[in-house]
Amino acid sequence: MIAVARHSALTAGVMAWFLLIAALVALFRNEPGADVFFATALLTVFGAGAVHLAVRNRGGRLDRRGAYGLLVVIWLGVPTIAAFPIAATTSLGPMHAWLEAVSAFTTTGPVQIHGIADVPRATLGWLLTLQWAGGLLTLLGFVAVLGPAGIGGLPDRSARANLRGVTEQTALDDALRLVLPVYLGATLLCTAMLFAVGVGLFDALGLAGAALSTGGMLPDADGIAAYGHFAVKAVLIVFMLVGGTSILWHRMLLSRRLRMALGQYENMALLALCLVVGIAAAAIGFRTPGSVLSLPLALEDGMFTAVSLVTTTGIEPHGGAFASLPLALVITLVFIGGASFSTAGGIKIYRAGTMALQSYLELERLVHPHAVHPRRLGQQSVTLQMMKAIWIMFGVACTAIAGLTVAIAPAMPSFESAFVAIVSALSNVGPVYAVAWQPGVAWPDWGALPAYAQLILALAMILGRLEILVVLGLANFALWRR
Repeated sequence: MIAVARHSALTAGVMAWFLLIAALVALFRNEPGADVFFATALLTVFGAGAVHLAVRNRGGRLDRRGAYGLLVVIWLGVPTIAAFPIAATTSLGPMHAWLEAVSAFTTTGPVQIHGIADVPRATLGWLLTLQWAGGLLTLLGFVAVLGPAGIGGLPDRSARANLRGVTEQTALDDALRLVLPVYLGATLLCTAMLFAVGVGLFDALGLAGAALSTGGMLPDADGIAAYGHFAVKAVLIVFMLVGGTSILWHRMLLSRRLRMALGQYENMALLALCLVVGIAAAAIGFRTPGSVLSLPLALEDGMFTAVSLVTTTGIEPHGGAFASLPLALVITLVFIGGASFSTAGGIKIYRAGTMALQSYLELERLVHPHAVHPRRLGQQSVTLQMMKAIWIMFGVACTAIAGLTVAIAPAMPSFESAFVAIVSALSNVGPVYAVAWQPGVAWPDWGALPAYAQLILALAMILGRLEILVVLGLANFALWRR
């Protein structure tokens, strides 16, 4: 626990710097809330400093159990601190502000912040920063903790070590050096490209952060329609794909290990899936009776819709784009999600592909009972242990959806709305819920639900980022007795 406290204090210290930047922005723009940002930053620094001084001379190694605990502490603690300036600078109450902070940090998208008039620019920038930081934490969690532990059958750590050229003892510092240059560099490149096509600097930063973190919160309440033209959508499509594919795959491409990169079937499957769904969405948009979309515009919106759904970003190119697709297809896409070691939500294409592989092998065994087939998915060997872990992960995810849906159903107008809300929260793609899936029936905003329902949704968002099994592992007393 000493190591957990030390790393938590370091995280709080970094957060305090971002709070100070938000305070300076509010001060420079003469907006209300600068004093609250300053006060929150000072209190955070004070608390972090006290913890650091208390543990600085005490040993302690961050083992696997401690790493799990650290992830839980950060995913719960950061939104709690972040909610103070949100509550103080908007009309949101403490509970609504906390839910908004959780939604932003887990890259789930806006809950109700765009429904508030005159949100200070510093507060909006703070929420967008939380969203970007949530994407960074997601990647660090995968590379440093969840992947090495093989949570839910994630690709074998020794194989990944060979692919990355590092040892198995990947620490948080090594993960940060691995992830931050690619993530930050892609964000700056996306910002520069958006700025070059005419988007203002603040909006360009917000859009870039949303694309790379696959988050649905945008700097403008009108969404992509506020920016309109094809160049902006094209840039966002490219960087949403970057956010939804593996950061380890990006490093292979950057280091010109193209043969190895082409062997990563998961990322290639994601690109193919986006293409197929995009063409289908374009065909539906072009052939819909009464549609005024030209073929190029239908293709443009269709590809944007597909990439946004597959990567669980949740940004619509225009109102009603998601609703043009069958709800069952949309739910399936966001439940599967993007690639492992990415900022996308869902159970990941790797797991879905592995389950499909085993299903095929079992069918093949019916025809050829004595045949021996290697279990491989691209360059990755799939062991029996990994296969079991993946099926357990799938079962736990389905059980969590069923249980949370039943729990939240009394607060919802229909079972369908409860199911869509939980799947959206667990897959960290909140805007899917906000779509008018039932004509003439308005589902309530998450902020308008009772407090217990908001707690369930917040829990689902955090579970989605923790791969569910981490929380179950910490709840397992056998883990603590080791």
